[in-house]
Amino acid sequence: MKRIFILFSFVFIGLSLTAQDVHFSQYYASPLTLNPALTGKFNGLYRVTAIYRDQWRNIQQQKSNTYMTPSLSVDFSLLKDKLKNSALGVGAVVTYDKVGAFNTIDVGANVAYHLGLDKKGKVHIALGFQGLYSNRRLDPDFKFEDEIVGNLTTSPDDNLNTDAKHVFDLGAGMLVDAQIGKATTLYGGYSANHILTPKDDFIDNPTGASDYKTPLRHVVHVGAEIEIKKTMIIPGLLFQTTANTNEINFGVTAGYKIIEKPKKNTSVFLGAWYRLNEGGALIAKAGIDFENFRITGAYDIGLAGMGKDSKSATNVNRLPSAFEIGISYFGQGKKPTPANTYLFNPRF
Repeated sequence: MKRIFILFSFVFIGLSLTAQDVHFSQYYASPLTLNPALTGKFNGLYRVTAIYRDQWRNIQQQKSNTYMTPSLSVDFSLLKDKLKNSALGVGAVVTYDKVGAFNTIDVGANVAYHLGLDKKGKVHIALGFQGLYSNRRLDPDFKFEDEIVGNLTTSPDDNLNTDAKHVFDLGAGMLVDAQIGKATTLYGGYSANHILTPKDDFIDNPTGASDYKTPLRHVVHVGAEIEIKKTMIIPGLLFQTTANTNEINFGVTAGYKIIEKPKKNTSVFLGAWYRLNEGGALIAKAGIDFENFRITGAYDIGLAGMGKDSKSATNVNRLPSAFEIGISYFGQGKKPTPANTYLFNPRF
């Protein structure tokens, strides 16, 4: 009975905490889902990014309860030669999110404008927007375990509507970054998601009222990149809130430049982060930049709260974990990027 209860807790707590949104420990490895203002925010012509998150597989008893989230995006940084130290970013992102029996496909189209505030291109402010279409489905074979609620005459799933839900929504964001001296860059952004607060539920409301609306989600992310000879220090913090749920993700990543040659630059990274919600989770991050590629990975370990509950309920001597792997490719195009239109790209 405890095993059944904890599995359903994962499903519904997972939905409520993220407000039906995906979230990645490597949030900058999925820039178009983090903040529309990050669209086109890189040095080059185009960027292709893929990321995959797999969560709590190590304590699941059935494959149908798996949590997994793959995402693929492509964006372009355009008009740098015509806009001097500014640029136009356009892009698209597709994300699939499986939370037990719930399946969501999001398709987003992004646009952003990056305005240089000084002649040397060291300070930029960006404003971005996202149009989003979501298709959400509930497995029609999904059933509640009636024994959880005792000897009720009706099952909790009697009012479930398993028809696919089609939702259209909007998001917006802004980003500011500034290079201070030759070694330090500071950056920070804000995004608002679900601006249209669409109706999006699987429970039929007998009154017909639109009581079930997706709440606004607010995201604030700040960070810095400090270079000391061949070493890079990258501290960061993300705060997001939706309805009555908050999440804080903070930590620091260190990098080291192994090779410094034209078209052969190679750097390695290692970081320790902490997520403050669901009782807390320790996150180890690692990555490598070489030539035009960036490959990153993360591993989460739940430390308290649900982690301890799941360990006790499932009689499995391990805490719930998650892993992510991401890869990005930065295409330079035929024309080199003008020196005064370099766009700093936040990482980790």
